[in-house]
Amino acid sequence: MVTSADPDTADLGRYRERCRSWLAATPIPEVPLDLTERFRVLRGWQRTLHDGGWTGIAWSRAAGGQGLSHRHQLVFSEELARARAPQPIGLIGLDVVGPSIDRFGTHRQRTELLPRLLSGADIWCQGFSEPDAGSDLASLRTRAEPDGDHFVVTGQKVWTSWAHLASWCAMLVRTDPDAPGSRGISYLLVDMSTPGIETRPLTQMTGDQEFCEVFLDEVRVPRENLVGGLHQGWPIARHTLGTERAAYTLRRRVEYEVALRDAIAELSACGTLDADPHRAHRVRSAVGRSHVALRVLEARTRGTIDRLAADTGPVPADSVDKLLLNDVEQQVYGSIGDLLGPLRATPAGRPLGLDPARWAHDHLYSRAASIYGGTSQIQRTIIAERLLGLPRD
Repeated sequence: MVTSADPDTADLGRYRERCRSWLAATPIPEVPLDLTERFRVLRGWQRTLHDGGWTGIAWSRAAGGQGLSHRHQLVFSEELARARAPQPIGLIGLDVVGPSIDRFGTHRQRTELLPRLLSGADIWCQGFSEPDAGSDLASLRTRAEPDGDHFVVTGQKVWTSWAHLASWCAMLVRTDPDAPGSRGISYLLVDMSTPGIETRPLTQMTGDQEFCEVFLDEVRVPRENLVGGLHQGWPIARHTLGTERAAYTLRRRVEYEVALRDAIAELSACGTLDADPHRAHRVRSAVGRSHVALRVLEARTRGTIDRLAADTGPVPADSVDKLLLNDVEQQVYGSIGDLLGPLRATPAGRPLGLDPARWAHDHLYSRAASIYGGTSQIQRTIIAERLLGLPRD
């Protein structure tokens, strides 16, 4: 939630210099390959960022944030990526569910949960998707039945990032089984240490186990953990998803820029390109396509920043951002992966000057871009119906 006036160019310039100075003076952690160790290191890094005043930049001061603008957040994201510094581990809390708790939560929820979310003391996951309710989220079947001052929650979630290491989950549940579609859905905050919760990590094709299945067997959740009104969870869910799409567009664009620059530097340092005109042409073509895609995304983010600054809330145009972000991520990492071809499986060495382990991992992970946060097909449907006004039939 924006709490300050739109900054001028000079103010942003001074802020950028502050970011650069702080990052230059702060030890940047190495990110381990082991997922559990990576989680630990990045959690500590989030605490470092929080202590330095670099988390919740565009959050309200009442929620523990810095009370600045989304343009300030973008400046810091740019400088973080350009310093080759990692993102904090708690992005699901910082960028996705935290803003919804700030806007729709009770005073107790905001004051007790958000400070720990910002510092990384508590890591959050997002319990939306289910085995039969991914793209069609309104068909979810996890039930929450009233029982005195609690809800009793039973069901299953899937593709829940970091669920096995998270402290809390923002979860969509069906509280009125007779209401059609999204009308009977509520938004609950679930303590992941509650009895009856089982998490099972899923191995992705990258080899990581970031995603999880979550099984809930008569899990008792206090009624005071309900966000918004009973059966009123769908508008909050839409806010969460819209915030996710906008925030990730701003953060990820700069990461793609830095990745492409790294690839260009590695390729340029490899003398074999000078002796192989055909391969050099392929490299120039791949880099050129990625560069054009990034310039398009950069132009698009100007409108995204304007919407965030105006605090209009989620709009159908967020789906344009998400769709374009998918395409750019797959373009950048796919182009580098295609250049390596079968050499990406090389266990050692640096073919074409590139690190095959890094680029193979990022290429494989990029395939999920058109699925997570709402599939590309769903984004196109939203654009068609809500932005262009096209009929369903």
